Amino acid sequence: MITKKGRDINVLFDWDAVVRNPHSGFYTFGTNLVNGLAALEENLSLTLIFQARYQGLSKRFLTGLTECQRNRIRTRKCPFKFRWIERLWQLFPIPSLEALAGNHELYHCFHHFMPPRFSGLRILTVHDLRRYRLPHLYRRSNLLPFELAVKRADHFICVSNATKRDLCSIFQVNPKDVDVVHLACNPKVTGEKQSVRSENENFLKTSGIKCKRFLLAFSSKDRRKNVLSIARAFDLARESLPQGTALVIIGRLNREEKAKIESISMVYSVGEVDDVYSWLSQGYGLVFASLYEGFGLPILEAFSTRTPVITSNCSSMPEVAGDAALLVDPRDIREMAEAIKRLCLDEGLREELIERGSKRLKGFSWQKSAKQTLEVYRRLMKKRLAELTII
Repeated sequence: MITKKGRDINVLFDWDAVVRNPHSGFYTFGTNLVNGLAALEENLSLTLIFQARYQGLSKRFLTGLTECQRNRIRTRKCPFKFRWIERLWQLFPIPSLEALAGNHELYHCFHHFMPPRFSGLRILTVHDLRRYRLPHLYRRSNLLPFELAVKRADHFICVSNATKRDLCSIFQVNPKDVDVVHLACNPKVTGEKQSVRSENENFLKTSGIKCKRFLLAFSSKDRRKNVLSIARAFDLARESLPQGTALVIIGRLNREEKAKIESISMVYSVGEVDDVYSWLSQGYGLVFASLYEGFGLPILEAFSTRTPVITSNCSSMPEVAGDAALLVDPRDIREMAEAIKRLCLDEGLREELIERGSKRLKGFSWQKSAKQTLEVYRRLMKKRLAELTII
């Protein structure tokens, strides 16, 4: 906990981006950050603005907080669709954010709902720049809302140093206007590895997977997760692996990838799941050889379940993994195949990676993220007050 210091700060959050998809990284980020800020012993007043249709999901989040935390949080339902307001903001500075949510000193935008005018300071959290680093995967993307948000923001918080470098390079943002605050994984995870053979067999039987052990990979429809190459690398390594080893892919797949992956022996696709930790805790290893990540939460999620990791040597992934994972070139199938064989055949290496992952995980927590975010708020407010005094 932090002791009270300084003046009160009231902050407005773009909550709509958080609650619209409870399975997204936005939800993990937003709910844990606000939870952490509300738990600090500080003179903080937090307001969440969201579309009326997300009232139920927002109420469910608030119900899980302590009474002290709930007392620090206010909610404001917006009667209009955010996309309608954003279209208006492209032409006119109305309606004002103050008219929608009242007066606040800071507005923290989590996505791109950024007003053209605001009486306080506008902060934008930038999660990744994948649409600019991998434009061939996002040809139909509407980049204007995000680009306007970048143009309008007074300050930025990036989730990794890699994302900060991308932001400053692509948009010529002054590095002094950008802070880095790392994410963390879900705090409900115990970190215990569920390795009892009977539990593993029951889990696989329920999932319809016929194997003795499995590696995991995460997918998405935009092909950024590189699962087809991962599946091919697994296929290349399969004959050298212990008999009965499979690869399980979690998440959405586009039709083309799904057809190709289903033709590879011992590779299973299970779609989206409610609890990735159950899969990770049963998995023999995580192959997270993504082409690009703004942060890479699955790496920490694997560490938290004592699951060894293979990940990419590019963008933010080395920053998150440190020395606790095998780093590979995600475009080199043979290199990935060799890493898969090492992970599955070298028990000493597996144990070493597991222990390193547990130590690495201690450097990331939502309490730490909340404290660092609060320090950004205080520094910006101090600077703003000094500027107003001079004027």
